[in-house]
Amino acid sequence: MCVRSIGLSGVPGTGKSALAARLSELLGFTVVELSEFAVRNNYVIAYDSSRKSFIIDEDRLSKAVKELANSQGPLIIVGHYVEIVPGDVLELVIVLRRNPIELLHILEQRGWDNRKIAENIEAELLGVCTINAIEELGEDMVIEVDATAKKLEGLATDVLDIIFGEKPIYYGSSIDWLEKLDKEQLSHILSYIEKNLIQD
Repeated sequence: MCVRSIGLSGVPGTGKSALAARLSELLGFTVVELSEFAVRNNYVIAYDSSRKSFIIDEDRLSKAVKELANSQGPLIIVGHYVEIVPGDVLELVIVLRRNPIELLHILEQRGWDNRKIAENIEAELLGVCTINAIEELGEDMVIEVDATAKKLEGLATDVLDIIFGEKPIYYGSSIDWLEKLDKEQLSHILSYIEKNLIQD
């Protein structure tokens, strides 16, 4: 059994919140959604109206999460910037990845505007969440899991198998959509990004 908290990272639409809720049921750990926790406790510097998101005071948020883990025990810490949490709080960070084609459809179904979708599709294509986590926490703390086309229960089982060492794991960056996507898919994604982001 892990004695430290589990981090769940990944761009919006990869399934972090649903997975966190299921893992919480199975492990008995409290879920901390970083953005929600920051806003609720006023660890906010400003609101960026162009991006429709809060600018977080990362230092204060990081300290508060560490204090919470120290007082409550292991947490499931969720957010696309989970790497702000001190490494000594975390057992490991699971970065959920999702095929950009599937991710595009999910974010469209959420009613997001095209620019915001394009930003997140580009981040997923380039593995930004993984890169950020590795830079802050080190490669041996970060594990990617492909959530593409997986149902929640199967995804939770995969992650539990990783946590309890029952499944072989590959640390660091292991998923490269630039290689995995076929030419048609990659062309579609790059065209979407260029149309809605680069030429803005």
